[in-house]
Amino acid sequence: MSDMNTDKEFDSVENEKEEKEESADSKAQPNKKGEKNFLNEFVDYVEMFALAVCFVVLTFTFLFRVCTVDGASMNNTLSHGERIIISDMFYTPKRNDVVVFYENDTLKRPVVKRVIATEGESVDIDYFSDTMRVTVTSVDGKKTVLEEDFILYNYQKYYVDESFVVPENHVFVMGDNRNDSRDSRDPSIGFVDERTILGKVIFRITPISNAGSIK
Repeated sequence: MSDMNTDKEFDSVENEKEEKEESADSKAQPNKKGEKNFLNEFVDYVEMFALAVCFVVLTFTFLFRVCTVDGASMNNTLSHGERIIISDMFYTPKRNDVVVFYENDTLKRPVVKRVIATEGESVDIDYFSDTMRVTVTSVDGKKTVLEEDFILYNYQKYYVDESFVVPENHVFVMGDNRNDSRDSRDPSIGFVDERTILGKVIFRITPISNAGSIK
């Protein structure tokens, strides 16, 4: 009898041990699944972040560029230190566009100005005591007096009226701050080769309070 009881007790202990092991395994399995799910989600987030970074880098490499305005020549449209976005995607220069171009092939210094006239057009600048009148004559002979209520201008007695004819594949540019702008009126800049234009200014990023499109 004692042997039988001992066997029964042994079987009972073994059963309890197996049940505890099964219970421990069943508890461990959800933890392992939870760890796998967390790891999978983490990998997905990392992949999404990497793709987003690649997209931004490619976008600002091939479609858009960020530049910083240097100087006061475009006051009050653009001010020194402001950051702007430019784009040259399918771009052809047009009158009144604000563009960024390289000052020359040696310095590769980006400059921002406004397009006044394009190839084949002529520009006549009349300096008056109260205003500066710019007349652009198109290739077909149509004369247009530009309406420029955004410019800064103070008459200087040494100003002399000027006339220019824009050569092929070039543009004539001026800064909106007409008294403090080195532009196509200055031989050191002259007519701007369209191939040196980096793009049209489309948006101001900073300051945030003044962010928005540029006209």
